[in-house]
Amino acid sequence: MADATTVPRSQVFAGAIHSPWFGRAMAALRVYFGVVYLHNGIAKLLPAVPNLWPDTPLGFVINAEGGRSARSILEFEVVTQQHPVEPYRALVEGVILPNFGPFVFAIGALETVVGFLLIVGLLTPLAAVVAAGMALHLQFATLWNDKWIYEYSLEWLPLLCLAAFRAGRWHGLDARFAASRARWFG
Repeated sequence: MADATTVPRSQVFAGAIHSPWFGRAMAALRVYFGVVYLHNGIAKLLPAVPNLWPDTPLGFVINAEGGRSARSILEFEVVTQQHPVEPYRALVEGVILPNFGPFVFAIGALETVVGFLLIVGLLTPLAAVVAAGMALHLQFATLWNDKWIYEYSLEWLPLLCLAAFRAGRWHGLDARFAASRARWFG
């Protein structure tokens, strides 16, 4: 039997990726992020429902308007805290906040679609990259405002990993489409 030091590193990694536990872990992480984005997206699109959104028995989700909302995040983090990137602050203050209705609808719809795609494992790389982009935007909006520097990277880094590993190919619809199509994106 070969010693661990004599096995080429590429075989060790290939063995880990082809392990059923790796696939289960990717699927669990993908579904978790899908639920997070779906829940937050629906909370922005629909009126408040007691114990579902924005306040749940376990905490809260980010809805459209109110004290803990997408609007309040932008108002506080970008305008009140004087974001140091002037063109970005001017865009938020002069365009996005005065016309917040269409923007928050688009954000909510995008979060809902991304969440659904991640849950079912369809077009997973695209959905995960879009979700990571939303988390990166939040990091950019709050980076200079005395936040824990790794707060949003805890979202975007695993999402980029889900995209890179094509996590929908484990227990997702991407696996079915990839099996029947030679060039499936997901």
